[in-house]
Amino acid sequence: MSVKSRSTMEASKRHIRTICPMKHVTSIKGDPENPDSRGFLCMRGQATREIPQNPQRLRTPLRRVGKRGEERWEPISWEDAYSLIIEHIQQTKRDHVGIWAGHGALATSSIRPLFMRFGYLGGFQVWNPAMICWALGAYGLALTGVLEANTKEDMAAHSRTILLWGANLASQPTTAPYLIEARKRGAHIIHIDCRRNEASRHADEVYIIKPGSDAALALAMAHVIVQEGLTDLSFIQAHTLGFEAFADHLDPFTPAWAEPLTGISRPMYRLLPSVHPAPISLTTWLQSSRH
Repeated sequence: MSVKSRSTMEASKRHIRTICPMKHVTSIKGDPENPDSRGFLCMRGQATREIPQNPQRLRTPLRRVGKRGEERWEPISWEDAYSLIIEHIQQTKRDHVGIWAGHGALATSSIRPLFMRFGYLGGFQVWNPAMICWALGAYGLALTGVLEANTKEDMAAHSRTILLWGANLASQPTTAPYLIEARKRGAHIIHIDCRRNEASRHADEVYIIKPGSDAALALAMAHVIVQEGLTDLSFIQAHTLGFEAFADHLDPFTPAWAEPLTGISRPMYRLLPSVHPAPISLTTWLQSSRH
């Protein structure tokens, strides 16, 4: 390649900071100036450039022709798809129609406000895409104040024990740099999940539990904490309500009760050491629990 052609090519390059959908992308890199990610890009972000030109992308609407679950579909035109949607809307009341946009382009681009305006003009229920996934769990956490308890930066700088509960570095990619910082500093990392994932290799202890048994594990651990007097009574008295009723509620949820449900032996229920500070990084795992 000549110097002239190389300089021409370099001059045509553009670096764009964006979270918006893109048409044709040759490469994607994390933004080192982003104060949260600091240039870290998760596997989903790295794979984004494969989406626009992927030959497996749907290019036409599909209509189910078999029973639900049979995975039998036929392609139809956009006009037919619009007609079907209108027909179903007209068969019911407007306020009985719910619109859920899902994630992706409709959640991150200028299309979303237009999409929501369409729903409101029609008198429909317009659901935030997050409400089906993490938002309800996050709302519950916010009600108890735990969202304000610590930050990733605080975890990296001060935590001596870190409990990753159902939290993996694919769904929480910006946690990874801070977790690595804490580990280099000597923090002890415990990972609880129903399977091993990329977070497991950063943990000093890994506990694999049966799917859907997170709440049983949490109840048994809370039972041990209360029974053995590992609670911070001054904090509880100053900042909580209903602790006495909660402590009474924990009586039957012993480690012996939880062991066959979780697959975890009884000594593990004392895994939370008395070392402080010890943050818990979690996902909305209790939403999918049976207990």
